[in-house]
Amino acid sequence: MHRPIIKRLPQCLYGWCLSFVVSILVAVIIIGGIEFTLRFYGFGESREPMIEKEVDGFRFYVPNKAFYQQFFNIPLYEFVNWDDLDFCVPVEKSPNAIRIFVFGESAMYGLQSSARQLEVMLKERFPFVKWEVYNFSCPGINSHLLHQLAKYAIRLSPDMFIVYMGNNEAIGPYGENSFFGRFNILRRIWVIRLHIFLKRLRVVQLFERLPSSEWRKYLPVDMSKYIPGQSQHLLTLKLYKKNLSDIVAEGVKSNADVIVGTLSFNRLYGMEETATMPKFEETSMNRIIKEVVERFRTCGGKVYLADIDWILASNAPQGVPDYTFFCDNIHFNFEGNYLVAREWFDKVAEALNRKGLASFPKKATPIPIEECARNLGWSDATELELIGLQKKVILDSRSQVVLAEKEKALIAKVDGNISEKVLATYAIAYSLNPDDEKIAKQYVESLLKAGMKDRAFEVVSALYKTKPYLRISMRLMGNVYSNLGDFANAERMYKLCLKYYPDDGLAMDSLKLISKRD
Repeated sequence: MHRPIIKRLPQCLYGWCLSFVVSILVAVIIIGGIEFTLRFYGFGESREPMIEKEVDGFRFYVPNKAFYQQFFNIPLYEFVNWDDLDFCVPVEKSPNAIRIFVFGESAMYGLQSSARQLEVMLKERFPFVKWEVYNFSCPGINSHLLHQLAKYAIRLSPDMFIVYMGNNEAIGPYGENSFFGRFNILRRIWVIRLHIFLKRLRVVQLFERLPSSEWRKYLPVDMSKYIPGQSQHLLTLKLYKKNLSDIVAEGVKSNADVIVGTLSFNRLYGMEETATMPKFEETSMNRIIKEVVERFRTCGGKVYLADIDWILASNAPQGVPDYTFFCDNIHFNFEGNYLVAREWFDKVAEALNRKGLASFPKKATPIPIEECARNLGWSDATELELIGLQKKVILDSRSQVVLAEKEKALIAKVDGNISEKVLATYAIAYSLNPDDEKIAKQYVESLLKAGMKDRAFEVVSALYKTKPYLRISMRLMGNVYSNLGDFANAERMYKLCLKYYPDDGLAMDSLKLISKRD
């Protein structure tokens, strides 16, 4: 009685499977057609980590703002100074160039970061090499995004990777406090990477919300769980280990040396002044870092451990990392960045020696901190300016007390017109590094504040002559023209900047201001 049904089952299953496959193919064709149409008519944006550009025959790659912005509901300009992150990588690599790519978060970001100090050290100690240090680090990102950046970086002929990440695993994209964090079933590495891939599609971009400039209205009352730091959550640690392993693997695959730093943090942050000094203990995340490095080293990978946490502890007065090297919980002050940079330098030198290059000395020592400060425009006066900004964003009461005490001591040391001394500091840095666009920008802006417009024009003209392809060069040239009252040339430079960098909000705003004058 049931035999005819049983005989028909394989035929029915075949029919169902065929219908399912056909339905999937039809859906893919329809979505593919919509995707092609949207791209053809210019809807949406490329979300590749880098974008290739060409200016006056010079081809180069620049970081893509849209890649970073897609992971945040807050406009990027609210928490990132893009000029501090921006760089350009020539398509043609010079024969004597050594390219170092840095992967990190806010602790590795900024004009006095350890990456910047490392670059100064390398150029001073090994001037016969064309050092190219490209820092992908950005506030708010974490290992999920840094893995995507590392995958892209291997196309750019890297010689070395430097990795210092882990403070945003809980609070960053796909972390414990994200939408994905509400549903642990979604926090799977393949789900996260599929989601990142899908966000590139113009079809998906059709349904995305734009970043809101009114985000401050929706801030939670309790901000403590959004403070960066090392997570102890088991699933978070598992995801972190996978991403770190894959980043190191990308470097090894491209034949690059990989330097991974342990994470450090201020053990006194959030503690009362009368509290007992905590002991120095290794964290779960640092154990993972050491385990991953050792695994690759055992397999013959050119992977090096920079034990940053131990270095800071061994140099701290009380044997644990504290306010001697930090301004809050995880962000280094200049002295902390210098120690970290010195450790990067030692590991870079070790990697170079391992290659057996005859031109590199067997033992090289980094330049002293005073020399780093001069090269990067750091002084008591510029530190005072920075402390003024830090006091507005650092919430912890003990950190505020430390900053206030430091500010008081620096005011007594500076003893005079702070703006004049800031200008003098940048003048020295510019004389040492005239090709550094970030130093040139700081110097020009200080000159304009001081009313020294002619000197500002000289400096920006020299920068534009040597690096006409940089967005900073074009926009800064426009700013100086505007200050000189030459609004026609200012408008021309802002439009030129927007021609090559249509996402440059500062050039856009400046152009609007000029238009209002007409």
